[in-house]
Amino acid sequence: MRFTVPRQRANTDDALIPLINVVFLMLIFFMIAGQISPPEALLVDPPSSQQGRLSEPERILLLMDAQGRVALDGELVAPAQLNDRLATRLASIRAAQDDGDANRLGITLKADAAVTQGQLRQLLEQLRALGVERLQLLAQQASGSDT
Repeated sequence: MRFTVPRQRANTDDALIPLINVVFLMLIFFMIAGQISPPEALLVDPPSSQQGRLSEPERILLLMDAQGRVALDGELVAPAQLNDRLATRLASIRAAQDDGDANRLGITLKADAAVTQGQLRQLLEQLRALGVERLQLLAQQASGSDT
């Protein structure tokens, strides 16, 4: 009688452990490094500009998407509430500023390139009625060298 000893199968699970470790390390890296700033309240694709300068941060940021929805400082605002919320925000900034800086009050508007003239005009009229004297319109730098 002959006894056969079963062969031991190569353990392939041991070869997968380093691969799993690398995948988890990459996952942790991308989770930490992937979210540098919080996402904006609305998806906005601003128009391109061949000229311009880098903007300095403003105190109030308005976003307007292609459908005409408006977000104030990262929070979506209903059209009926926009005037009240903006007036409250402007009043708090004016109260905090010195008298010499009162004329420098402004708003940064980041509007989508697909916003119609009527939508933009309506928003600009609302801002003018609230006493906004300065408006900074953000655009993205046009890529390419066809000047």
